[in-house]
Amino acid sequence: MKIEGKVSTIIFKNDANSWTVMLLKNKSGYITAVGETDKIEVGDEIELDGDLVTHKVYGEQFKFTTYKKKLPKDEATLIQYIADNVKGIGKKTAQNILNEFGEETINIIRFKPQSLVNIKGLNDEKIENLNQFFNEEYDRWNVINFLTDFGISVVTASKVYQNLGNDTIDIVKENPYSLLNFVKSLDFKQVDNITIKLGLPLNSNERIEAGIIYSLNNATDFGHTCLNEEELIEYSSKILNVDKMDIQNGIIRLEINEKLYRQTIDENEYIFNRSYYLAEENISNYIIKKISNKIIDNTKYNNYLDYINEDENIVLSQEQKEAIITSLKNDITIITGGPGTGKTTIIKCIIQILEYLDKKYVLCAPTGRAAKRITETTQKEAKTIHRLLEITKLDSSDIDSMYNMEVKKIEEEYVIIDEASMIDTIMMNNLLKAVRKDAKIIFVGDVDQLPSVGPGNVLKDIISTNLVDTVYLKQIYRQSAKSDIILNAHRVNEGKYPEFKNKDTDLYFIQTKSIEDTLTEISSLVTYRLDTFDDFDKKKNLQILTPMKKTALGTIQLNELLQELLNPKSISKSEKSVGEKVFRVGDKVMQIQNNYDKRFDIKGEAKQNIEGVYNGDIGYITDIDIENEELIVNYDDTREISYDFDELDQLEHAYAITVHKSQGSEFDYIILPLFTGYQKLFTRNLLYTAMTRAKKMLILIGSKKMIEFMVDNIDSKKRMTGLKYKIIEKASKISKKKE
Repeated sequence: MKIEGKVSTIIFKNDANSWTVMLLKNKSGYITAVGETDKIEVGDEIELDGDLVTHKVYGEQFKFTTYKKKLPKDEATLIQYIADNVKGIGKKTAQNILNEFGEETINIIRFKPQSLVNIKGLNDEKIENLNQFFNEEYDRWNVINFLTDFGISVVTASKVYQNLGNDTIDIVKENPYSLLNFVKSLDFKQVDNITIKLGLPLNSNERIEAGIIYSLNNATDFGHTCLNEEELIEYSSKILNVDKMDIQNGIIRLEINEKLYRQTIDENEYIFNRSYYLAEENISNYIIKKISNKIIDNTKYNNYLDYINEDENIVLSQEQKEAIITSLKNDITIITGGPGTGKTTIIKCIIQILEYLDKKYVLCAPTGRAAKRITETTQKEAKTIHRLLEITKLDSSDIDSMYNMEVKKIEEEYVIIDEASMIDTIMMNNLLKAVRKDAKIIFVGDVDQLPSVGPGNVLKDIISTNLVDTVYLKQIYRQSAKSDIILNAHRVNEGKYPEFKNKDTDLYFIQTKSIEDTLTEISSLVTYRLDTFDDFDKKKNLQILTPMKKTALGTIQLNELLQELLNPKSISKSEKSVGEKVFRVGDKVMQIQNNYDKRFDIKGEAKQNIEGVYNGDIGYITDIDIENEELIVNYDDTREISYDFDELDQLEHAYAITVHKSQGSEFDYIILPLFTGYQKLFTRNLLYTAMTRAKKMLILIGSKKMIEFMVDNIDSKKRMTGLKYKIIEKASKISKKKE
């Protein structure tokens, strides 16, 4: 459906993602239009393509996917347009031009600028500015209109024009897939649609190569860094609808041009894109150097363990002592174990000994929440890996730039990384290239938790080589052994079903028969039933976890329900609507992207550019200033961070969050609904990860069959990567040389 009109008012514009809400005037009156725009101004004449929708709060709207900007037709708009956009020309001079040339004004400006020399208020410079602006504007919108006809958004089309200029149309007609080199956010299917509509050959080398890379990149969405060649050929040929031989030849061409790499794994051929292959190469080379060039460390660390026992009144088990001494002696060590096995105690002791020895160390973690937690438990500063490496900008759609990014060198002698199972292939590559050659590195984590969100299974791959000194913590310590949460988390990890008690427990199960029944149980627990257990702040100390974002038991709908229950609408609370979301004073929210440049107040002190705010940080809205378009979030009771309204896409409600988002965090009370959903998400290590987030109480609500299904479902652990095999192969070659 298409509509035309003039932009009457721009109600809202998010500069970060170009989302715009505007009032459009046409022959029928006024209508609210919503969608992404680029350089739209009040008074612009536009044609929009989209659908009429009914918003539950704002009523009827026109939701557009693309639009075309038209040069103004009526005299008043054209005068304003010239005055607003051309330097040195005001309304009076623009009126003089219109008086002289009328309807031919735009054509005269573009094609016969010399005719303007006698217009009062113009000189050669202004005429040149006028001509240049209208020609550039015409060319730009000509390109944008060409691309939007193929379903590409105006914002993306504008980025293409910025890169390719007036040659865009010719370049696209010759090879549409070249667009993928310039705008990383473009999808292969969008570009393929151009090829089909232009009637270009479907078996061109350019299309086949782009389709192969697209197919391979799809695999990384499931955590793989490579794909079996036969599977890649089969998948690509179906997507492209071409012969398998065409795909095979395409892979060979891409290998020759070093865009794809090949590795033999267990006598099968696997294909990698360049960045993941080279990242695994770098990681494997680092590991091999560390295990091949061992330096004998004769320091008697046992003496320092005795000091710790005396000073801190800590009784260390034999496996804890082994973990500490191994970490201090070796160039690279991995410490892995489940909840309650003393990982934090080990980190504390390592730090104490390093301080006794006056050794420089750095403590870090993959996420802001994980860094905050280890800071609280050790009383030592921990940084996120991003902050440690001083990574300020990150475009996850551009893997090549993520692989090649510059990082700050880590000068400390020891690097201790907590929650190391969360580190993906690209980030591990960047971390290891920052570490000095003689540094000792200590990875601490639970290898049985969910793997990293990004592609790879780095910690597990390194452990499975059996070449790196790894200490497995198995003993559950006295206080933790009293917890049914911890005991049952270990049961789940061993493939056993959890056991539930009726009393004297911190783990509860509530059986439900439907989604509605599950939601009712959550509502009653949150509203009043939990009050009988303990007196606590439900917004701060209670966390709902769920495997998914969508469906009735996903974060989106649960957050709407929980906001209504825990922070209902009130005339005393300011609120701000952003798309489908309503932010309200008192809301629990989460930062969903790293923002290193955020300045903030610390207990009223002057704003400083200190820590920034990180993906996964949870805070509470303390103020919404509608007049100044500003929203304030308090994090950790110390940081007051201000957001302009056009930055609110960085926030989402956090009454309910996904289990993936909870990694590296702990919460006093957790409710975990498990009734139905996308079964591939419902896995053993997701259940295990969720259970290990709870400190005081965990309530499972839903179906016992679903819980048992999750315990039995270990599919998520089958990520295809080449790192393990690269390390083993390199080690084998070194061993043969020594023989």
